[in-house]
Amino acid sequence: MRNRLWTLYLTLLKDHYGLSAAKYYYFKKRQRTWEPLVIVAGLAPAVVMGMVFVWNFTEKLFMAGLTFGQPHLALLNGALMVSLAGLFFGFFSVITAFFFSSDLDMLVPLPLYSWEVLGAKLAVVLTGQYGINLLILTPLWARYGLLAGAGAGYILSAIVVFFALPLLPLSIASVLAVLLMRAVNLSRHKDKLTLVGGLLLVVVMVGFQVWLQSSLGSGDPEVVMEQLLSRADGLIRAVGRVFPPSVWAAQAMAYSHTGVGWLNLLYLVAASGAALFVLYYLGEKVFLQGLLAGMEGTKGSGRARKVSLSAQSRSPLLAVASMESKLFVRDPGFALNGLIGYVLLPAMALLPMFGQSLENNPFELLALDQLPPFVLSGGLALYFMFMTAMSMIPATTFSREGKYLWQIRSLPLSIEQIIAAKVVGSQVVNIIGCLVGAVPVAILMGWSIWEVLLGSFLGTLLASALAGFLALFDLRKPMLDWVNPVKAVKSNLNAVVGLLIGVILGFALGMLMFATIGLELLWLIPIELLAAALALGLAVRFMVRKWAPGLWKRI
Repeated sequence: MRNRLWTLYLTLLKDHYGLSAAKYYYFKKRQRTWEPLVIVAGLAPAVVMGMVFVWNFTEKLFMAGLTFGQPHLALLNGALMVSLAGLFFGFFSVITAFFFSSDLDMLVPLPLYSWEVLGAKLAVVLTGQYGINLLILTPLWARYGLLAGAGAGYILSAIVVFFALPLLPLSIASVLAVLLMRAVNLSRHKDKLTLVGGLLLVVVMVGFQVWLQSSLGSGDPEVVMEQLLSRADGLIRAVGRVFPPSVWAAQAMAYSHTGVGWLNLLYLVAASGAALFVLYYLGEKVFLQGLLAGMEGTKGSGRARKVSLSAQSRSPLLAVASMESKLFVRDPGFALNGLIGYVLLPAMALLPMFGQSLENNPFELLALDQLPPFVLSGGLALYFMFMTAMSMIPATTFSREGKYLWQIRSLPLSIEQIIAAKVVGSQVVNIIGCLVGAVPVAILMGWSIWEVLLGSFLGTLLASALAGFLALFDLRKPMLDWVNPVKAVKSNLNAVVGLLIGVILGFALGMLMFATIGLELLWLIPIELLAAALALGLAVRFMVRKWAPGLWKRI
């Protein structure tokens, strides 16, 4: 039994991360051996810079906490960071791994228990989480240990905490995913309910944390601080209210030389074990039923096919554009990972407004009428452009076709027309998503209509030009060999590079706006952004005409 589960885990792990394919191409056939070198060379500086930042930030938190006699505030910060990240992003990872990966059709008929399939897939997701946590927690814990003069007990406790800490948030995310899919699969609108339910869960979780933070600061700040500091680890417990197991992790390591530390370690391990037991129970009772329900057709499917066959035909160009937008939104594996920013950022901006005040809201500046109209419109335009890159829709437009790319190739369209259609389809989703986030913020914060219209117009031009370039970049080397839809989006190097390009371009235009503000020539801002959009659009059109046909033939 144990060997069977281990074999299943290794098989899914190799398939998820493409280890077998990489071994075949890089070591056996010795083809494209330069690719891993380029990836390492590109990511290594960012990883090193991130670890150095965590190292220095840990020292500052240690010194700040030491002032209040609670230096392990740094440990709490690390535990909170990885736990909340695991809860948020783990939900989308597990829901696609459990219910939307293409290997499920092969796994279900095998003589495996439901909990074995569920456990192996959770272990694959957990492996990736361990890798990320290793990069974040290693410099943090090492710096704290050096500053605190920790001993062997600290190291032993850190090892146990490292393996136990991600279990609880990922188990919670898995339980939510299993229950959500069991509920939505009872309806004929499975995909729509999955998308809406997943996004609502994120809003609820963010709102719950905002409520906890706002409830902490009620009353006189001096009185609140006095109450926090008068209790042992009062500040640690107050900050850890967002995710209480993070307090156990921090205290287990900070007090590893005492019985209090080992008691907190026991709490953490017991809570993680209980969460895994609940997941095991659901795996036996609910998981397989929800999975099979998702594979079944609905009563209305035959009627839907008849309607689509009798519908009025459209041009291939419009058909590709419509298919691009509809397939992305209807596939929860793509939509939940690509559209989360459109819900999360507005929620972070608006939820503090329903608390006590906007005083500690990072979006406070937008509500104080301190931004001139042209600056506000320019910022909104950059928001459109950045969200287009963050959505990863144009940057993965060919990769998401996977093994069905031949369907696009068989259409009577040139590659220039296909790219144009895909850009239109992706931008329909992106622009609607940006408006859904921007319009409520604009209404509640009192922006004028012409500011929103001007920013939306400039943002649409900038975002569309960037989308064309990202689509061409994905055509250069699309990721077509994937099983889990998440891999085509989140594990795609084209998406990472596309996001980086969007950040660099947004930073450059932001610096241009800042220089224009310094010259007090605010009326130049929309002209500059319009010129940048036209220049980028013309450059993309030239590159598509020159290189796209050759890249299309090479696939």
